[in-house]
Amino acid sequence: MIKVYLVDDHDVIRAGIRQILELDKEIRVVGEASRALDAVHALETGLADLVFMDIRMPGMNGIEATRILTEKIPNIKVILLTNFNEEEYVVEGLRAGAAGFLLKNIGKEELHKIVHAVYEGKSFLDPAVTSTIIKEAIRKPKASSKESTPQTEEKLTTREFEILDLISRGLGNKDIGSKLHLSEYTVKFHVKAIFRKLGAKSRSEAVYKAVSSSLISQKPGA
Repeated sequence: MIKVYLVDDHDVIRAGIRQILELDKEIRVVGEASRALDAVHALETGLADLVFMDIRMPGMNGIEATRILTEKIPNIKVILLTNFNEEEYVVEGLRAGAAGFLLKNIGKEELHKIVHAVYEGKSFLDPAVTSTIIKEAIRKPKASSKESTPQTEEKLTTREFEILDLISRGLGNKDIGSKLHLSEYTVKFHVKAIFRKLGAKSRSEAVYKAVSSSLISQKPGA
């Protein structure tokens, strides 16, 4: 059973998402909040596996709440929700440790698939958001930006490059293992090493940093 928590200051949005998610017998909405700070307090107890988090809310915003939650509860998955496809939100959200980023106009039929994918360790970015990441990475001057380069001189191994490339294509650990003939445990070991070397807290942030540093192709689907 996947335990989901909803955070949005609009009652209608929360009710709509809840109604859709509860059609899946493997998903249970365990709580909701209209303010990010209330959600942080509730979720610190390990109440949920996955959180749908609005970005713009009164008081603490969703990005700051995501940063706090991912630092305190490393295994929690946060999917950020917004009406805005703006670079500052996308990049800051990924840096905060979000596992997914969705525009609120996403099709209803996709929500179930997204929850299962993110819960299984995959990252999910709305196609429009992926485009924003690529554009931001290309636009950002590499030589002058410390944030766009790995925070360590330790180099990625050939195997880590292979795994990072597959992560950028949306594959989870199990699928990566099958493709590279590795155990899921071995893939997890390499993913942790990639995070450490790139100074990333999530798969999405690792991809962003890798694209920014020209470690992997800047062309979507290449």
